[in-house]
Amino acid sequence: MLKRFYQFVVLDSIAAMERPSAPVEVGGRSPLFKATTALVATALLLILLNFVALNFDIQDGVAVALWSFVSSLGDGPVKDALLAVAPLYRHAAWTAGCVVFYFVMPAMIVRLVFRQPLAAYGLTGRAFFRHLPIYLLLLAPVLVIVLIVSGSPAFQATYPFYKHPSGWADLLVWEVLYVSQFFALEFFFRGFMLHATRDRLGALAVPVMLIPYVMIHFTKPMPEALGAVVAGTVLGVLSLRTGTILGGVLVHAAVAVAMDVAALVQRGDLPGMH
Repeated sequence: MLKRFYQFVVLDSIAAMERPSAPVEVGGRSPLFKATTALVATALLLILLNFVALNFDIQDGVAVALWSFVSSLGDGPVKDALLAVAPLYRHAAWTAGCVVFYFVMPAMIVRLVFRQPLAAYGLTGRAFFRHLPIYLLLLAPVLVIVLIVSGSPAFQATYPFYKHPSGWADLLVWEVLYVSQFFALEFFFRGFMLHATRDRLGALAVPVMLIPYVMIHFTKPMPEALGAVVAGTVLGVLSLRTGTILGGVLVHAAVAVAMDVAALVQRGDLPGMH
């Protein structure tokens, strides 16, 4: 398995990424046009993400608006359920912003500007199950590392972002929101950015994608930021080799949920532990 992993991820991938690029893509968009557009869009979308989606004042404003809307609903089970997860409204605003800037707007560029299907940018399940063992092999040691470091002060100070779930219901809602953000993130970096530049940059598309990906981890603990270099490189190569981002979504989602659960267990805050 390790030999196959090395052959597939390293040796075969370098050869595949260095193939000559086609002069013009289907739809009339050249590799230079797509790469330039994607890189400029990446810069602009990350600015919008930082100053809009990650703006606490905007998140709080959305949360207040949601609270007012829910409060105006007639009494019933729907209103009760929505009020029960009210502490998550700001987190929902954060997730919505990430989905807009990481997924919706890049997807619009792919469809309306590049005039290509999203499947050409990794949004396809084809080949996912065939390469699933490789992703599971990548995932296993990361989960062990999460378990080892979950008791550290830096880890505890960071995770989970939703610090004090009142029960399983709101914890599960939070994890759905969290995983949705990772789906959007994978599409942005390992789908849109990577596949739009590969025909122009070849193997350099991976490190070019890696730079902004690592930079969004600057607010995380240093070991996680360093780990992003390895994870971003491997997941980028795998996205190019398999043609799908779903393996990266699986790895990211599994690690994220494991980190949350490990942090809550270490603090004794996991629902049912009291």
